[in-house]
Amino acid sequence: MPAVPFPFYTFSILVILLLKVCLQRAPGYRSAATFISGCALLVFMSALRWQFDAVILRQLQSIVAIALPPLAWRCFARLTTQNRQQKFPRYLIAPLIALLLNLVAPMTTDAILMLLFIGYGGALIRTARQGADAFIFTRLQDAGPASLMTFIAGCFLCFSGLTDLAIAVDFGVYQGQQAPQLVALSQAILLPFICLAIVYSWKNVPPVTPLIAEPVEEDRPCDEEAEHFCQRIEARIDEEKWFLQTDLTLNALARKLGIPARQISQAVNQARSCNVSQWINRFRIHYAQRLLLESSAPVTDIMLDAGFATKSNFNREFVRISGMTPTDYRRAAVGKPAPDSEKC
Repeated sequence: MPAVPFPFYTFSILVILLLKVCLQRAPGYRSAATFISGCALLVFMSALRWQFDAVILRQLQSIVAIALPPLAWRCFARLTTQNRQQKFPRYLIAPLIALLLNLVAPMTTDAILMLLFIGYGGALIRTARQGADAFIFTRLQDAGPASLMTFIAGCFLCFSGLTDLAIAVDFGVYQGQQAPQLVALSQAILLPFICLAIVYSWKNVPPVTPLIAEPVEEDRPCDEEAEHFCQRIEARIDEEKWFLQTDLTLNALARKLGIPARQISQAVNQARSCNVSQWINRFRIHYAQRLLLESSAPVTDIMLDAGFATKSNFNREFVRISGMTPTDYRRAAVGKPAPDSEKC
């Protein structure tokens, strides 16, 4: 019976995950689907190369490998403030130089690939560490998953770069005798990482210690200017009911208010101790609480009226803020006045 190279198993799992992401249309699925497609193509070319070792396959593998890091960067950076800095595609300069060196000096390919993968991977990790508020062009409720997926993509690129380094060392010292084993080992390590990271990146996990009642505002020091700033824009947001827009992004909110997105994010983080997505969700949940008390509409209709796109996100945020599910809140809060606080 012919043996199936291990990378083909990884390729099969990536295809399954790609179908899962596209069918579920989870938050950030377009960027995730594009990145997974690039990874699947690279793994497939790698499997063919190590199975048949043809010159044309080596060249194709190198080209696909050179294209993957900037593709990943573009997929996720376009969701952040860095999108405005990419009118001139500077992120293409490094791969174009790498492609030129691959053609004129093939012996430098391994080193160039290592630098590309680790460089772009590190850049993605740095972008993810800026937090959900950096993803100003995603819907506010999708900013957290987008940040997580960016971090996962960066880790994947860095791991691939280190794998290329190990294979290059093997060719330099042992004439590539251990290269197939290194490829199989890297795939064996990478496969469960891919499965867990992508499958659970959109899995909704309830908070560890949910609130059991409406939170009480504590006396804590905060910058007076940030507090005044937040109160002013909170009044405007509540008056205009912008939080009811399902597709609201931080960039769109900044344009409506005429205030830079970074200034809004900094003030909310400082005065409310949460990110902008959680801050807006507080408006939505309090609006949903009023509807639960004042009407007999189904919970799903209230979820949509309050600006949430998915029931899972609505339930998670409702439990985080109220300490109970929407159904339990309606049952337990009969006769209580509707909440009027919009603070985190």
